[in-house]
Amino acid sequence: MSTEDNSSAGLARHPRPARSGARAVAIVLAALLNLSIIAGGVWALTNQQRIADQFVVWQFEPSTAVARYVTEASMSGEGEFLFYASQPAIQSNPTFNSTCANVEEDFGVLGCYFPGEKLIYLFDVKDDRLAGIEAVVAAHEMLHAAWDRISAAERTRLTPLLEAEAERLTDDPEFSATLEFYAKTQPGERSNELHSIIGTEFSDVAPELKQYYARYFLDRSAVVALHEKSNVVFTAQRDASKKLVSELDDLRVGIDADYDSYNAGYDRLNGDIDSFNARADAGEFNSVAQFNQERAALIERQGVLNALYAAIDTDVAVYDQMVVELEALNATIGELNTSINIEPRSDTGL
Repeated sequence: MSTEDNSSAGLARHPRPARSGARAVAIVLAALLNLSIIAGGVWALTNQQRIADQFVVWQFEPSTAVARYVTEASMSGEGEFLFYASQPAIQSNPTFNSTCANVEEDFGVLGCYFPGEKLIYLFDVKDDRLAGIEAVVAAHEMLHAAWDRISAAERTRLTPLLEAEAERLTDDPEFSATLEFYAKTQPGERSNELHSIIGTEFSDVAPELKQYYARYFLDRSAVVALHEKSNVVFTAQRDASKKLVSELDDLRVGIDADYDSYNAGYDRLNGDIDSFNARADAGEFNSVAQFNQERAALIERQGVLNALYAAIDTDVAVYDQMVVELEALNATIGELNTSINIEPRSDTGL
């Protein structure tokens, strides 16, 4: 019995290796699960902003206009995500100016991004002549949100690339004026501003930057085209105004010179007429022919001066009409300036 019992005990223990193997698999799975949890925890710790952004995006309901900006600017999924994570709000004045203060003359603020609150505010541009400009501003502010979230190492990599583009654009007066504005209003944020300006306003950039901006745009040329389209509205009016002012200055100089010549000519003519009449009264002419000849010369001089006066009169009429045109241009520029949140801050108006 002892042998049988021992044999029976051996058979009873035979399945145990199988149970032991299953336990080993369970231990491995548990270990892998623990590693996954640890890895997930590390990712969550290092990507807290992304998680916070995701919750904001899930809850954010974009308005029709805000959603349209995404399409018009051809933002990628990542660009749209960062834009919506910033909960863009469209405001009119006086609310907008109290949100995004601007104290610089001749510059209009159309948008702002607050890195602390992670919020974007956009000015409501209502002028149909500037259709598309809001999408450009939206993309500009979205890139501020992107800059706010990229790593210090990535900023260090991008900065010399952005500075190289800025160096290439030093002869562009508009670009230089924009940088001067931001240097006054956003000191210490040069790279940040270059990142948004170059990304939305210039198509011809270094390949490394093109590749980088592809993260945020499906077709960056779309937003650049919108910038150029709205910008040409201003440049066309401004150039027309400058041309008209130059023509008015030249015409004014010519009119003044002609007036001087006319007045001096008539002074001389009147003096000569007085002399002619005195000589006639004194009987100093030797013959009727001499009298008629000198009289005819005086009449001819008078005719020339009268023709000059008529030309001056015509030029004055042209000048007055050009002034009316300039006033109309200035009124249009004033309307456009108001549309982009530029208000006159001095007696000179524009």
